[in-house]
Amino acid sequence: ENYMGKKLMLAVALVALMAAPAFASVQNVNVGGDLKTTSVIRNNFTNAGLSVGQDSQNVILSQIGLNVQADLTDNVSTTLRLNNERIWGPETSTNTDIKLDAAYVTMKEMLYSPLTVVLGRQPLVYGNQFLIGDVNTYGAADVSTVSDLTGGVNADAIKAILTYDPLTVDLFAAKISTGTPSTTALNGDDDADLYGINANYKVGDSMNTVLEAYTFAKFDKEVATTTTKTKKLYVPGLRVSTNPIEGLNVQLEGAYQAGNDADNVTISAYGLQAGVNYALPVMKNMKPVLSAGYTYLSGDKNTGDNKDTSFDSLYENQNSGRIFDVVATSTSNIKIATIAAEVTPIQDVTTKLSVYNLNLVKKGTANARVGNEVDLDVTYAYTEDVKFGLSAGVFYPGKNFAEHQKELTQVLTSVNVMF
Repeated sequence: ENYMGKKLMLAVALVALMAAPAFASVQNVNVGGDLKTTSVIRNNFTNAGLSVGQDSQNVILSQIGLNVQADLTDNVSTTLRLNNERIWGPETSTNTDIKLDAAYVTMKEMLYSPLTVVLGRQPLVYGNQFLIGDVNTYGAADVSTVSDLTGGVNADAIKAILTYDPLTVDLFAAKISTGTPSTTALNGDDDADLYGINANYKVGDSMNTVLEAYTFAKFDKEVATTTTKTKKLYVPGLRVSTNPIEGLNVQLEGAYQAGNDADNVTISAYGLQAGVNYALPVMKNMKPVLSAGYTYLSGDKNTGDNKDTSFDSLYENQNSGRIFDVVATSTSNIKIATIAAEVTPIQDVTTKLSVYNLNLVKKGTANARVGNEVDLDVTYAYTEDVKFGLSAGVFYPGKNFAEHQKELTQVLTSVNVMF
């Protein structure tokens, strides 16, 4: 028995010795995460993402994330994020799902020093997320009625980053979706793929001007059959950010879209966005900030002709948590003007009042995209790791908003813990 015990100890020692080189390659491991709990109260949201006929909503959304990052040797690191999203209530097969939110490897100075390669499920975020920011939103059936508040913005992609300070160039290819190959699909393929090149250049002048030029391309075979075409969308664009005086930031972005849809209709559309943000040089202890913005997304002039001028917002991520983002789909044929005022009345408490005005570009083509919204957001930083939030809003439907006549209201209260 003693002999067997010695053999067992020897075997364990050998395994540990053999495994030692594998563990030695890990230089540093960081484990953290976040836990966010949001109370959602909504009224007069009939058929706007809720169950058919449901008018009001009173639920609590739980979002839990676990992050693990490991630094390896030779400029290699890995990142993993798991999360769970569910509505409070009885346990079901869907609300206990653990999803893979991110899993990618970063290899710096690959082949030569300016090149970094990132491979796997990763975030793709560019500029103000006017077009690319929420690439692959997911949500279990359990949270479908609050899908506008859920996470999962990452996509499976390979990205090459070329750093030539002050110029940074990103090139990426992402698999947005995959379908089951079908005999009715074009070449048996019904995937959707996204490609892009994004160049960010810091001019280095006294106004801290930044120029960002990009071209994105999406090839969507999900609707392509043996009798239709692959939808091809090409989107060149430019963003400029500058600070003409202290405390004032001005940004302007424009994008043009060309290509063809599944019926081989020519696409020719454009979108514009302007923003101004000014930190007032008064009452500096309260940090007052005024901001204004304007978004223009072209609409289709004449449906049924051989030209589509409706803008495709692709994977924008700018208005999450706003009522109009749920009930007035703002991806095309829309003009959005906003003004906002932000102030910190007491230490660790930030308040922001925002007003939105939405109008159609081409009236009569869609009736669910017009109205005004007022939102009040309050954030309290209880500690560096714990934040409380309150967002209260009301949406006033316009004349073309035929489905809803009453004002739509919502109150979101949240507790966000980082660890």
